Parts: sequence; C-alpha cells; structure tokens
Amino acid sequence: MRNASLDRVRQASKAYGVSDKPKKRPGSRSKAQVPVRNLFSDTRARSSVDDMALLEVVESYSRFYAMGSAHTARAKRTDLKIFLAFMQELTAARDVRRVRVGDWNQSATQRFIDARIRSGEAPASVARRLATIKHLGRTLADRVPGFTNPAREVRGPKIETARPKALTKAQTAALKKQAKAWVAEKPGFKTLRDQALVLTLLETGLRADELRLMRREQLDEKLEWFETVRTKGRRFRNVYIPSSLRPMLRDYLVSREVELKKFFSPLKLTTDHKLALFVSTYGASASKLESFAIGAKSLWRLVNRLSEEVSIHPHLLRHTFALELLDHSGDIRLVSQALGHGDVKVTMRYTERRSEEVARMLESMRSSPSGQKRRR
Repeated sequence: MRNASLDRVRQASKAYGVSDKPKKRPGSRSKAQVPVRNLFSDTRARSSVDDMALLEVVESYSRFYAMGSAHTARAKRTDLKIFLAFMQELTAARDVRRVRVGDWNQSATQRFIDARIRSGEAPASVARRLATIKHLGRTLADRVPGFTNPAREVRGPKIETARPKALTKAQTAALKKQAKAWVAEKPGFKTLRDQALVLTLLETGLRADELRLMRREQLDEKLEWFETVRTKGRRFRNVYIPSSLRPMLRDYLVSREVELKKFFSPLKLTTDHKLALFVSTYGASASKLESFAIGAKSLWRLVNRLSEEVSIHPHLLRHTFALELLDHSGDIRLVSQALGHGDVKVTMRYTERRSEEVARMLESMRSSPSGQKRRR
C-alpha cells in the first residue's frame, strides 16, 4: 500500500509543471473548454470549472501567479505540487489528470493540512502551503461565478508571532564600512555596483527581487525615486531614495554606462531604459537584454560576503530597515506603506517584543520611583 502511495506521489510530481500547451486527458467530457492559459488572464469568465482537471487549473494559476525563479514563485509551485499529489492519493486516482476541481472541497483541504502537520512539517511551512491554496481558491472564485473557495474556512496551525531578526546598530555600521571599503580596496564597476546594491537594500527596504529586476527607466532623473516598483500581489509603489544614497548611485551610473558601452555602441536611450538598473555583464549578450540582470543567487552571495558575526542575507537588510524606521517614527502604517505590504497585519510582527524585553520593562516600571509611588 505504501509503495502504491509513493508511486502516485511520484506520478503527480512528474505530471505537474508549467507548460505552454494544456494537457489533454483521454475521454475528457469537456467539449467547449476555454484554453487553460486564459483561465486567470482572460476577461471572459467561465460558468463552471467543477469538471475541469485540477491539474489544468493549477497550471493556469501558475502561469499567471507563480512564474519565474523568484523565491515566492518557486515556493508556490512546490506547495501546489504537494497538494496535487495529496489530492491524487485522497481520490485514489490512477493519474493526477483524473482529479477534478469538484473533488476539491473544504474537507479535502483540511485533511491535507492535518496530514502535513502529522508528517512533522514545520508549522510555518504548513501555514504557507495553506495560504497558497487559499489564494488559488480565492482567485478562482473571482473568475467563476458561483464557485466557492474550498479553502476559505480552513484554519492552519497557530504560529507564535516572532519579531523578525535584524542587525544591531553596531552591525549595521560595520556593514556600511565594509561595503565602502570594497570600493577603496578595488575601485571599478563591479565594486561600485556591489556597494550600491547592498546599501540600497539597507536604506530603502526593497525586496531583493524588486531591486534585482528593476529597470533603468524606473530610476527618476533626480535620483529621488524608484518608480512603479512591482510588489507581491501585482501591486505597484514608488520607493523613496534617501539623499545619502544619491551620490553613490550617481557614481555607479557613470561606471555602468562605461561598462555597457563595451557591449552596445552606441548605447541608445531606449535600450538603456530596458536594461536592468544593476547589471551583471558575466555571460551577458547584447542580443538578450535580460541576460544583463544579476542572478538571485549572485545577489545572495554578494550580501553574504559581508557576514562576520551573523549570517547576512538580503531579507535581513529589509528587516533592519523596517525596525529602524519603526523605532524612529513609531508609525506602523508608515512602515507598512514603505515596505509595500498589502495588509498592515503583516507589518504588525515588527511590533512584537521578546519575553526578555517585556520582563525588563516590567522590572524597570516596578523599580522606578513613579512605580513605587503608584503602589502606595
């Protein structure tokens, strides 16, 4: 029995993927089916999806919401692959393509979550998988009148909210000093770019992919704003550039132009605007403008080079920016807007305090003269 289950999981994993052509199931009863690639992007709504293969719906969703190599996109695809494998096992289907959307209901979703918890998976991972499935159901409900999100009422594991880790003031100062030392030790395009990347992440709170994939045209002429930055959930925002960053960005842009002219002669304004703001010329080709974008792993390694006392990664710089802004302003909504969060509840985790901090504050309050006076 166990081997049969494993075979079904492997079969579902092999069948799952994002392909350009929808997969057809022999003997399918769907006759006038809209191509799956249009399910989420087409303006025409379907009347029903219950008889559609769940795999086709997932593939259509993935094309629209989980394409690319970004961490979030890859995580969504993994969540859906595991969910499809579970649904195949739950329905005892010989082929994952035989699992219908109508087989997916609230009970099936809850059983999936319970199974992941029993397997010993981390609560945070289970919660993320549920969030992916809920988003799939919600977006499908928006497209199909009468369809109810099967995951809407399902509850995941309770996770104790923890304040995100961030660099201390001393660690932040050391990071800035080291980033500037790169340029002093080995001046040139690459070190100017690396310095600009690290300090921009730290001073703006941008996500790594938001900055990595940013085009030159998104930087305004006065170097005051990164414009129309795409955030999660297909939203856009403008991100302010502190005046302390502008001289460094100006120096980098001069070096960037010199570097790009080795590939483009002349470097036309229209071409320049389509290129990444922070370019990598390693393996780049003038015939493929996207080849000039720095890779996600390269950016991670670049930031990690600054690690001494603690392991530094791009998102740690975002947390550091958020906590510094919150401590300075005391305005959680301001922080939420600066980070590009769609829901202020996500930002609220930055207000959490460790038990030790609560204990110190209580002890300080009780031992202070004003506290003793109140007790009398």
